[in-house]
Amino acid sequence: MKKYNYIRRIVGKAINLPTNNDQFTLYNHFVEIQSGMRGFFAATVYAGTDRYSGEVATFSFDYWRTHLYVESTENAKVSEAIINAFRFYYPGPLSVSDDTVGEDEE
Repeated sequence: MKKYNYIRRIVGKAINLPTNNDQFTLYNHFVEIQSGMRGFFAATVYAGTDRYSGEVATFSFDYWRTHLYVESTENAKVSEAIINAFRFYYPGPLSVSDDTVGEDEE
């Protein structure tokens, strides 16, 4: 069974970056952070150390509304790990939109 413990570290680093346009590699996963405005970022986590290794997850976060949008993940466990990571860093009210619900059942 694959573990997704690295997701919490990736989320922690992403929300603490000084700029919302950055990229880094953590635990052999390339992460790309993009944003056109303050208070919001979109992230893509790749399966390896480059963009060509396939995506593990794509999600975005709005700091002002504390809203997490999980657009796509490789499976439900990744989605759950992302949501739990944000709940760890934002223990107050957090709204979540998860487009991956039901994808594994196909």
